[in-house]
Amino acid sequence: MHIIEDKKGTHPVILDMRDTTIPTSWFLIAEGEHPLHVRALAEELLEKLPLEPSHLEGLTEGRWVLLDYGGVVIHLFEREARSFYDLEGLWSDKVVPNPE
Repeated sequence: MHIIEDKKGTHPVILDMRDTTIPTSWFLIAEGEHPLHVRALAEELLEKLPLEPSHLEGLTEGRWVLLDYGGVVIHLFEREARSFYDLEGLWSDKVVPNPE
């Protein structure tokens, strides 16, 4: 989460997906101001995290970038796309309050 905050990503949210049918344990959701910012956030994560994601989508467009690390899936959105897809609303009971 610090990598995202250091790069000025906003509104980070963690969802605990362990008791769902989704094949991952955690979602990390954050947003950038515009597609270029979202791409910069994704590129920073790719550079700084020690693992390569098993799957990467959306980097070219930058509206919604998904980085799949198996147990953790990172969703980076531009503001309008985040509001449209509303993953936090879909799984509102999975939001982890006050993650550190």
